[in-house]
Amino acid sequence: MATSQASLGKALLWGGITAVLYWGLFKYAGDFIRLAHTTLDACVVQEGVKTVYYNKATAEVCAAQGGTFIEGTWWYVFAPIALAFALSYTHGIFTGVFWDVIGLKAKK
Repeated sequence: MATSQASLGKALLWGGITAVLYWGLFKYAGDFIRLAHTTLDACVVQEGVKTVYYNKATAEVCAAQGGTFIEGTWWYVFAPIALAFALSYTHGIFTGVFWDVIGLKAKK
């Protein structure tokens, strides 16, 4: 009984961490999209409620489009990659512990 209690505790812990990471991904999705699009120089044009990004833009072309020029920052690429690794890691641990709590084991 103590083993299943410990496994249940682990499952809840890793499930909670995974849920928080997914919540952060959906809550800050717009920020992650902006980071992904501004890794290279970009022109941001607001078309109604929609934001359009043009990559590898110049300031002159961006001004002609009526947009805002943003200089790219190469290391922004690491934020989505780091989140993907964190989600993959925590979700994998949670899934493994969850199946242990349920009682399903791989056939040997």
